[in-house]
Amino acid sequence: MGYEGDDERAQLVRRLEAMEQEMESLRADARRWRALMTARCLSVSIHHPVGKTHAVNAGWEALWRAPAEVFLQMNYNMLEDAQLVENGIMPHVERFFRGEEVAIPPISYDTDLVEELTGKKGGAVWVCSFGVPVHDAGDGFEGVLFQFAVPEAAEIQHKYEALIEEQRTLQASLEARNRELEETVRVIAAQRDAIQAMSVPVIRVADGVLCLPIVGMIDDARASMLLERLLEAIAAQQAAQVLLDITGVPALDARAAAQLVGAASAARLLGASCTLVGVSPALAQTLVELGVDLGGLDTAATLAEGLTRALAARRGAAQRSAAVAARAPERGERGAAQRSAVVTPRAPERGERGAAHRPAALLPPGEALYRKR
Repeated sequence: MGYEGDDERAQLVRRLEAMEQEMESLRADARRWRALMTARCLSVSIHHPVGKTHAVNAGWEALWRAPAEVFLQMNYNMLEDAQLVENGIMPHVERFFRGEEVAIPPISYDTDLVEELTGKKGGAVWVCSFGVPVHDAGDGFEGVLFQFAVPEAAEIQHKYEALIEEQRTLQASLEARNRELEETVRVIAAQRDAIQAMSVPVIRVADGVLCLPIVGMIDDARASMLLERLLEAIAAQQAAQVLLDITGVPALDARAAAQLVGAASAARLLGASCTLVGVSPALAQTLVELGVDLGGLDTAATLAEGLTRALAARRGAAQRSAAVAARAPERGERGAAQRSAVVTPRAPERGERGAAHRPAALLPPGEALYRKR
């Protein structure tokens, strides 16, 4: 019996010690909770799962500058707060009232809009919120909402708005600058086209004679413009002679020479012959070393020599045209006279020979009788 009593006493002691430890833990939790509920730097509010608030601490009064008793009598429902909808955080609040832990982003809450709930004039307050559900032994829970002011958020908001405005101003400035750059590029392109056009001038030196002085290197773009302007000028002025003056070309490679030959061939298709003038000894030696075939392109040492040849060719063409025009009427008259002399005498002869050869049956009766006699 003694041993059994000792065991019971030992079990009771152990249970008492466990209960004391549990009580001490509860006392510690209570102290901590009381510290939270009495803290003025942290707002704590207790909410029913349906959204209504049924308890707040002193920190809530300090944060929202309103008496707790008056606020709790207002029957405030967090799920029906329009400002939370406007701020875009209602989805977080709904999750909180479904029993989830949530961290709600900082928002600016204007208590002036809910003055009837607080009973006194308020103002905009930047707050950061955290929601924690506290479950009971069953399926129920209470929502504990911790909130604290973020005074720096107002300054951050101002800086953010200033940054946004600065960004808008910068964007507008960049767009204006882009427009200026586009206009500058357009002007530069127009100037470049004008310079390129001026770098390939086509000069009318005489009636039907064009001169195209080329200064500088001949690249693909310039050769293309040279060909285009040359053909346009030949077609517009009905030119028969073209002088390609390369006196100002410092060097001529095989590709550039081939482009000049191509331009001369294209000009021939329009009825104009080309003469390459201004070939320096150095260029001639280079062309020989490269083995460039000028394709029968006429050449002249100087522009004066080329111009003399072109004018002589034009005078010769004009004289030949005049001679042909003068001989045309003479040939026409002589041909008409010869045709008349041949046709007129033969008419009676053909008539007599035809009558002699016609059968008697086909002759008139008098004529047939006369021939029989």
